[in-house]
Amino acid sequence: MTSRNKLDQWSYLAERGLADTFGCSWVETPDHRAVVTELRAEEETLACDLNQARRWYQPYADEIVVWVGEQSPGWVTILNMSGLLPWPALDALSRPGGRAYHLSYYAGEVSEPVCFNGSEWEEDISADHWDRPRQEGAGLIGSSDLAQEMNFYLAALAYATGGFIDDAWFTTPGLLCRIPDGAWPRA
Repeated sequence: MTSRNKLDQWSYLAERGLADTFGCSWVETPDHRAVVTELRAEEETLACDLNQARRWYQPYADEIVVWVGEQSPGWVTILNMSGLLPWPALDALSRPGGRAYHLSYYAGEVSEPVCFNGSEWEEDISADHWDRPRQEGAGLIGSSDLAQEMNFYLAALAYATGGFIDDAWFTTPGLLCRIPDGAWPRA
């Protein structure tokens, strides 16, 4: 058991060598295997946890490889391990609950999270979404501006989806998936 502040999520990614780029989507749906099928990747999968999937982490690679696993009951995480998952693939996912979020850090730039509101992706997330992480000082945790910004966003997403990035997040069973060439138009 660690005494680390639960809001210090970016450090888990940095310690495991996963902080050069970051692209992650959280989708409100009960079944991570159904997400893999909808991503058209069901034939090129490997059952593993994130600790094992790290071997396929290749920032800025062309090949699209994602790890898909349960975030919490009713939520699925899609973490880019290589390449960028195209928006048409995210748009095609069924969301029984109607919600999804996406956050990325790529080429030195953090893109503010976007959310799917049940009918379309939007950049303007309601102000109350940010209240709890702001009150708890999530944006003050971390040794760099990047870590502080990512911790703030990740905390907001953790409260919305019911799961923080921590040691257990890396041992959650999931599926490593290679998105076949031509499965989705390249953006």
